[in-house]
Amino acid sequence: MVCNMTEFRFIRSKRTFVGLLIGSFILSLFYFSFYIDNFHHGTGLIVFAQQQDQKKDLAENYTFERSWGSKGAGDKQFMNPHSLAIDLFGNVYVTDTGNNRVEKFSSNHTLLEKWGSKGNGDGQFNQLHDIAVEPTGNFVYTVELANHRVQKFDDNGTFITKWGFNDTGGAGADRKPHQLAVDSYGYVYLTDRAGSEVLKFNNIGKFMEKWGSLGSGNKQFVRPHGIAFDSEDYMYITDMGNSRVQKFDRNGTFISMWGSYGTGNGQFSDSIPGIAVDSKGFVYVIDRLESRIQKFDGIGTLITIWGSKGSSLGEFNKPEDIAINNKTGEVFITDTQNSRVQVFHIK
Repeated sequence: MVCNMTEFRFIRSKRTFVGLLIGSFILSLFYFSFYIDNFHHGTGLIVFAQQQDQKKDLAENYTFERSWGSKGAGDKQFMNPHSLAIDLFGNVYVTDTGNNRVEKFSSNHTLLEKWGSKGNGDGQFNQLHDIAVEPTGNFVYTVELANHRVQKFDDNGTFITKWGFNDTGGAGADRKPHQLAVDSYGYVYLTDRAGSEVLKFNNIGKFMEKWGSLGSGNKQFVRPHGIAFDSEDYMYITDMGNSRVQKFDRNGTFISMWGSYGTGNGQFSDSIPGIAVDSKGFVYVIDRLESRIQKFDGIGTLITIWGSKGSSLGEFNKPEDIAINNKTGEVFITDTQNSRVQVFHIK
């Protein structure tokens, strides 16, 4: 009996040990499968459950490529560069606000044209704030804060026409237009701080319609600022005072919104001046106070975050605006307080 009991215990111990080995093997296969399934090709990132640092994952989807500019009034220099736009041919237009001029560059930052001086005459600027290029690349629109007007130029800087906001009809007087965008039909849209509205014009300045009001509900704004269109003419507006992005169709019908005040992923400060949409429908938002850029899909799902405050390459000091070269996939950003333009590639 003693011998049999010892043998039984030995056999039971063997079975327990073998069972543990088999269980460990199966568990290892499960984790290995999970490990492989979550390998993201092209990013070099492996996401293992949710234990990885999400901020690190989000930040490693971009690479710095190049920059140009320095503080000054010479060629390829800037004094508080504010906004930028990219035309159909990849040329980059920068509003050199402190020098009251526009500088036009090739995609590899060769200076092609420059125009403007301080004043209120045709082709002059006072607090030049934003710039947009219509879809064919033939015409350029600018907006000024001090002169409260829009000017239209050809792509070489020749003045064509202008319209302002001192009349009592149409869009109304005492407007404070901040930024503008052009849809695929050539209509021009402006964000207006004074009325908390969006204003729509045709390509020669005839007022068409407006929408919006002061508040925090759908289709309401507190300091509307950045504006951009996607390839299907959906409009995205940075509602700065509400720390959010609102999405509309081109006729002003509300579609969706996302964002809240804070420093977390997908949150914004109350200073989000720049917005752009690439050809795939991804939305890029500049957060000036956080010195970072966040990339979302068209319904507000966070994809990528990058940026930190500083003056080294790839860092920002109060970035203002963003534009996409859809042919190359490059992202151009005005790094305002560092007096330069920086270029990134997003994976």
